[in-house]
Amino acid sequence: MSSAVPLQAHWTHPDGTTSWVGTLSLAGHAQIQSFTYAPTWLASGFEIGVGLPLQTGPLSPPGGMSTFGALDDAGPDSWGRRVISRSRPLEEVSTSLGMLAAVADESRQGALRLSTGAGDWLTSGQVAHVEELATVLADVEAFTRGEADTRALRHIYLGSSSQGGARPKSTLRRADGSLVLAKFPSQEDSYDVLTCEAIALSAARDAGLAVPDFRLIRLDETRAILLLDRFDRCVEGRYGYQSMRTAAMLGPYDSMTYQVAAETARYLVGVRAVRQVVQAAALAMCVHNIDDHARNLGFVHRGDGWEIAPLFDVVPYPDEQEGTPLTAGSSSRSLEQLLDTDWGLPRHEVAAMTARIAACTRSVWDTAPQKWGLDLEVARACQHVVAQSCDFSTVLDGGVPRYGV
Repeated sequence: MSSAVPLQAHWTHPDGTTSWVGTLSLAGHAQIQSFTYAPTWLASGFEIGVGLPLQTGPLSPPGGMSTFGALDDAGPDSWGRRVISRSRPLEEVSTSLGMLAAVADESRQGALRLSTGAGDWLTSGQVAHVEELATVLADVEAFTRGEADTRALRHIYLGSSSQGGARPKSTLRRADGSLVLAKFPSQEDSYDVLTCEAIALSAARDAGLAVPDFRLIRLDETRAILLLDRFDRCVEGRYGYQSMRTAAMLGPYDSMTYQVAAETARYLVGVRAVRQVVQAAALAMCVHNIDDHARNLGFVHRGDGWEIAPLFDVVPYPDEQEGTPLTAGSSSRSLEQLLDTDWGLPRHEVAAMTARIAACTRSVWDTAPQKWGLDLEVARACQHVVAQSCDFSTVLDGGVPRYGV
């Protein structure tokens, strides 16, 4: 398919029905995206993402950008682009539309689906089954070494082309038809990242935060695979998705603060989403997640408006680096600052939420080697960095919450 052919965008609802949303094309020599809503969607649909208001006529990306954030969220990021670039001729993926069209339909993030109007979904086909996990891992490892043959590329393409971030990963299908995301160890890992992520997700769940169901599969003493349910899928259909970067209309060089995220969540969802953003900020500090950028927060549309997506990519780092700041003008962050920041919530409510999360995370590294098989030295490094970087005593008194939970 030519990378300049206009694409027809469709939306698969949670009940499995699909509606035509509109037409995506490229305008001018600068190859800037242009989107026009379908009349039927204008009559009964909703904005499929911030920056795509429901109005007649062609729309251009906001803020002088060349692409729409909501469409970027349905496309590939670093890992997916690597897989696509190795698998498709350059002329097919030389534009933003070509790259978007190359993403596998079954594993594409969110509810958007693409066609050329000729019937079939673009890049259709079934992803590998969970029972093939060992073979998929071997093929992914061969790919990262630059040794994947044609069979290996075909085997991982449909599950890997849509997935974001730089980490090797692939969507797989269970026997019941549901999808899981498999995150694999990377050659770049200097510690057992995925076990640390599982520990953080478990602590978040214990604190009452929404996380995808997950399972850790240990490969050896220092490596594991993390399987996570796809939170943008349901039994019959799909849920829409847009990242916080899209919702906050951040440009490629703009950085997020949690205050900006909270304001965006209030506008798009309401006060309950502000609470979830504050909880995400507290968790990031309590486990020293410094990969908490705007693409690692998002919103799902389950058929009745937007809401905050379950937490994902919560990755503790056992070294002293800075994560996303709470407010503009300060690169440092602390639980005390979290309590003192105006979130539009009662301070006692922020304190209680923070204390609950701190209580559930404070000692997770003490039991990590026995409970999760994490290397003892890595556990000690994680424990050391959170002890140095997080002021637990602001909300805990000897491990007990100072505020009502």
